[in-house]
Amino acid sequence: MILNVKLLKEGVSERLETAYDPRELDLEFVDFHYLTKVGLTGAAEKIRQTVTFRGTLTYRIEQTCARCLEQIESAVSSPFDLSYPIEGRESIDSTDDLRDILILNHPDQFLCQKDCRGICPGCGVHLNREACHCPS
Repeated sequence: MILNVKLLKEGVSERLETAYDPRELDLEFVDFHYLTKVGLTGAAEKIRQTVTFRGTLTYRIEQTCARCLEQIESAVSSPFDLSYPIEGRESIDSTDDLRDILILNHPDQFLCQKDCRGICPGCGVHLNREACHCPS
């Protein structure tokens, strides 16, 4: 989001709202997919030589469990709190920072449940649903 510093009034919180297409932010990954646009609601405020931008990013994703390959849909809400120095600047582009927040909020390895048993490497059975058919 581009914050126009000249339009912000000192000490007045300016409400902001928009939506981002995850593909335009290069946010498609192998193990999770965005099912909706990323919604942003927040507020920007100029205080002295700083702009503070606070809000929440909301979206729905589909993630693939690293052990059993089950695909799970979930709603995610990611709060953010950013500050920018404004000396000599007419505008601030927060898009890269918001993209970083989205990337950092995803786990390195997603599990559908803490004790996911995965898939048997011998017979291919989904061990959360049924017992292994391999000989002991």
